[in-house]
Amino acid sequence: MAMPFFAAPRPSGTEGAIDWEIMFPAKRLFCVAVAAIPITSAVFVAGTIPSVGAAEEGACPVSDVEYNVVTSVVIKNTVFGAANGVYPMGSGKITLRIAEQAGLASVKLMSYELANRLTVDARVAMLSTKVVTASHTSTAHDACAGSAQGTLHDGTLTWNSKVSGYRSDGTMECSGSMCGKFGAPPGGTSPFHDAPPAMKFSPFSFSPDRATFTMPYILASKSDSPRQTTYLALSGRRAKQSCAAPQVGACSH
Repeated sequence: MAMPFFAAPRPSGTEGAIDWEIMFPAKRLFCVAVAAIPITSAVFVAGTIPSVGAAEEGACPVSDVEYNVVTSVVIKNTVFGAANGVYPMGSGKITLRIAEQAGLASVKLMSYELANRLTVDARVAMLSTKVVTASHTSTAHDACAGSAQGTLHDGTLTWNSKVSGYRSDGTMECSGSMCGKFGAPPGGTSPFHDAPPAMKFSPFSFSPDRATFTMPYILASKSDSPRQTTYLALSGRRAKQSCAAPQVGACSH
């Protein structure tokens, strides 16, 4: 998703997949030459891992597993590099429907709901600007197929499809001397909408008990106004797990 003017890291090999480890918030802002930032996937902290009961241990052929997630973005290629940096972005929940099979499992992304708040303080020479973006990110709701499908094997969830209906909507509030200039949004509050046409997640790497996972940075979006490239990483910790209701009717075909 493209949050207004920040910057991203240097891809390793192919664009859109950046295999970094722990990232820390960086407060470099707005507009300067492209900065290369070595980092890795976001790491989820805090909270305890729920115990896995009999239902989770195999009694259910299909389980719905809810994860608490946190996200971060790396932004790059902003004007003058002033907003380049690594930023914590938001938190929320996702639900994976996991159908166990011999040696592997099929997975559907049944829900993806994140609340995002990003604050950028930009300073260039004698100029300073603050932009606060508040948005909500979600994916398409499909009770049968989910918004994405993948295969889980040996602790790695490989996504076989793009994420359907991935979008973020909210507002941007800009205050300071650079609003409306150098790729910054206009002064005051303006709408924010972002819907990448071809969003596809990188593989999720799970702990042996599937209690946690991480996804390394992926290319989320590029834009010319404001000029920037945005990368997204996320990590999750299991919150609850239950047997999924049998699919009937159209879903069973």
